Parts: sequence; C-alpha cells; structure tokens
Amino acid sequence: MKILYRGALLGLLALMSSAAQAAPTDWTRFTSRQYGLTIDYPVGLVDEARSNPAQGQYLLRRDAAMILSLDELKGADVRRFLDRNLLQGVRVTYSQRKNNWMAYSGYVGSDIVYGRTHISCGGRYAHSFMIRYPRTERATYDRAVERLSHSLRVDPAFISRSC
Repeated sequence: MKILYRGALLGLLALMSSAAQAAPTDWTRFTSRQYGLTIDYPVGLVDEARSNPAQGQYLLRRDAAMILSLDELKGADVRRFLDRNLLQGVRVTYSQRKNNWMAYSGYVGSDIVYGRTHISCGGRYAHSFMIRYPRTERATYDRAVERLSHSLRVDPAFISRSC
C-alpha cells in the first residue's frame, strides 16, 4: 500500500497547548492540489505559526491537531486500510459508510477522534481528514467537526488529472 502524502500520523503529532480563547466563527477554505481535496476550517482554532499545510499537518489551539492525507488504496478495502493506518490505536465507537465516503469517530485515551474519508477514482484513492481533541474541549470542537466533515470535497481538478 503506497502512501502518497501524509503530513504525520495522528499519534505522532506534537500537540500544542494554548490558553487562548478561540471560537470557530471565521472559516477559510483550504484547497490542496497535492492532497486533491478542499476543506473549510476555523481560522480561530488553527495555530498558523506551528502548522504545516503543505505537509497536511495542522496544530490547533487547546491541545488539538488535525491531519489531511491522500493515500493510494491499490484495491484494498477502505475500512481495512483505515484500521491499519489512520485508526491505529483508536477505539472506534461510530462509523458510517456511504457510496464514496466514510465517517468514523472514537477515542484515544481521553481524547476524541473524528475523521472522514472520501474515495475517488473508482476506489483508487482515499482523501482523509482526521481531528483529535481533548474531551474537555468537546464544546468547542464538536461544533466545528460537523462543518469540517461536510466541507470535505475531492477537488475536481484532481479527478480530471488522476483518474
């Protein structure tokens, strides 16, 4: 299974701490030709100085982190792929799969994990985002996760170039 691009595995991200107050009211759209996806994210929660969007790594305020990835599935079942890669160490408590996407959530220790993966090119690629945040910050991040999840799109330019 060839990993095309991955900023960092979730468990290896260096999470930062911040006492800054942040509310997800201002959003911006990030489009990556490299990852073949578009996603909206809350500006107030992203620590721009410590994030590395080119590597798909976003460090967030209040001990949280988000990653973006593009992986080549090479015919593998998306759930098995996720279990072996993005979901290692995650106690999955929810998953839903539709035609071309899958959403999942669970826990790593006391942290909440949520992710969504879109499948493109007839099952060839998996475009994913995953966010991890402390349970104590649930009120802040749960509101943002819904919009993050629903804004994830495979970039049409990626499909025309890669499929």
